[in-house]
Amino acid sequence: MRAASVLILGLALASLNVFGDEKLPVLTAGGETYSNVTVIKVSATDIYFISDKGLANTKLKNLSPAWQQHFHYNPAAAQPPAVVNTPDQSGVAAPGKASSVAEVRSQMENAEARVREIVNQPVTSLARTPDMQVATYSPGWFHPGAEKPDFDTVDVRTTQTFPYDEQQYVTSDLNPDVVFIGSELEFNPMTKYFYTDRTVPKKKLTEEEMVEINRLYRTIGKCERQLDELQNPASPVTVTRLWVSANKPIAIAAAAILFLALLWLLRKRDAET
Repeated sequence: MRAASVLILGLALASLNVFGDEKLPVLTAGGETYSNVTVIKVSATDIYFISDKGLANTKLKNLSPAWQQHFHYNPAAAQPPAVVNTPDQSGVAAPGKASSVAEVRSQMENAEARVREIVNQPVTSLARTPDMQVATYSPGWFHPGAEKPDFDTVDVRTTQTFPYDEQQYVTSDLNPDVVFIGSELEFNPMTKYFYTDRTVPKKKLTEEEMVEINRLYRTIGKCERQLDELQNPASPVTVTRLWVSANKPIAIAAAAILFLALLWLLRKRDAET
């Protein structure tokens, strides 16, 4: 019992000590002076802290040489790694560890452009003649709006539909003098997000084309996550530490309650045995 209590107490104290961040009376960076500074996190390039001006971060390269030395700033280590992206047959580079927002956005835009190219391929159109049996769709070909696909999981092969298959020729009130061959068309709610011209129907995609779209969707999903990480660098751990540092009395009380609850449970278990 005593050993378990000591262990729990040690864990509770350790959890409090994790957030024992360094405090500085003043910190100057890039011409800006901060007072009552509590350092939250120091990376190879940045320092994150709370001050009299609230939450902030700055580049270590903007600190004075003395503070750079204090925080072990290494300019060589702060340089981003080179990025090597190998294009596939579609010309879209596979998503790697991009070194900048611009590079990741470029990868994503290339993948999106390729999806639009596949989805919006031209379809056969014919001049309408009186002898044609034509089904007319109204209003237009598609309802307004489109659902954004879950780029990480969706399989567009499972959502492909053929609403025009039973009609030899189809048209709409948008272009009644032109007809399209029903068996050559499709509708897919998971590619509609990339429809660029909604005045015409969409070509029935092949298995290979849909597999390629699935691959491009994974690229887009990964790039979206990378952009979020690059533009919002604070991780959940960092966010937690920021909150604890700003609410230390509450955090200490919570840790104490947790310790007492665990201690009570252990005593109860020992009493029952």
